[in-house]
Amino acid sequence: MDEREYFQYPAFWARVRVRYLKDRGHFLWFVVQLEIFWNDVWTPISRYDTSHGFVHRDDLQPNGEQIKTLPMLFPNHEDALNFAVRDFRLNYESYTERYKKWIR
Repeated sequence: MDEREYFQYPAFWARVRVRYLKDRGHFLWFVVQLEIFWNDVWTPISRYDTSHGFVHRDDLQPNGEQIKTLPMLFPNHEDALNFAVRDFRLNYESYTERYKKWIR
């Protein structure tokens, strides 16, 4: 089994954390989390994962509440992971703006 974690930085203040477990070329589970550097700490603001046995996204509000996107359908976990990484790399600014509006 191969468990890994790495980061991608679409901006100096935003990063995408990718963590997964793979067995014989197949993803067993993953977490792709968008984090921003806010008030001197890395703060998660949105996350795709496979907890609960299905792919979904949790948008994390400043007050600790989560907005869960219902199960998202993908042919396999690899496609879902790639979609999540691409979504956060392309749309990190809009996710960040929404988070900042929740703070106000």
